[in-house]
Amino acid sequence: MLQSMLNFLLFATMTVSNGTGSVAQHVIEETATHWQQQQVSIAVSPAVTYPGDVILVRSKQSKSVTLFSQTYHLKPSQGEYVRFIPIPFNAKPGSYMVEAADKRYSAPLEIKAKTFAIDSITVSKQMNSMRQDTNRINADQKKIEAARSQSSPVPYFTKPFIQPTTGRLTTPFGYQRVVNGVPANRHAAIDIANKEGTPIMASNDGKVVLSESIYLTGNTIIIDHGLNVFSIYAHMSKLQAEVGQEVKQGQVIGLMGTTGFSTGPHLHYGMLIGNTYVNPQPFFEASPFLWK
Repeated sequence: MLQSMLNFLLFATMTVSNGTGSVAQHVIEETATHWQQQQVSIAVSPAVTYPGDVILVRSKQSKSVTLFSQTYHLKPSQGEYVRFIPIPFNAKPGSYMVEAADKRYSAPLEIKAKTFAIDSITVSKQMNSMRQDTNRINADQKKIEAARSQSSPVPYFTKPFIQPTTGRLTTPFGYQRVVNGVPANRHAAIDIANKEGTPIMASNDGKVVLSESIYLTGNTIIIDHGLNVFSIYAHMSKLQAEVGQEVKQGQVIGLMGTTGFSTGPHLHYGMLIGNTYVNPQPFFEASPFLWK
């Protein structure tokens, strides 16, 4: 395909040089533009990523792509089709192809290895028993998933995300959590500790889709940032934003606390694609639309 296109451009160039004029020149320009569009019909950024991270897929033509033997439907947004796709924690390092469902276009993706440390905590028997109340936990989870079931097709944000509070990073993203000597869920968020009452800010522009007390996460806010990107703020002592309220980056939405399953004042901050937690660090470093 590439060779035939180059041959055509060579022939058209020779025609122009022989004096047949502006029509041929126009054909060259149109053909070159079309060829360039074909080559970038699927854009994947970043092209090199890690387990637990996320990629942004954009296309002018393709409405769905396949990756990890799974089909992902892209959503129309601002004249193109887009979708954030989480990279699973168990994704094997190697080279992959993000391929259009019709197999006409593809883009390479490299996943590099990443090691996550273990984080052990000890809690009281009473607090540990909170994790056994599956009925209440499952009821809350349905409520949370409902809040994240719809997202604006137009992003509220253009800028990089910001760290939502000040303090000490006590648990980085992805650590394997061990509670009272027993392996628990992976800690797919970050914990930032400071004194109770420390202001918590919206990490980017968005719309509040949940603001209430949740059994395990305590006083919790979830913000929709558009394109199925959400942020969650948990264990707060006070909520200062309501469901349906549009908030701006840096706006105070609550105060740090230790409500729910918590051993001390801190913010549990997570970023999600739908209901899948992803590493927030790439969002802090650059706007997703500028990832490389």
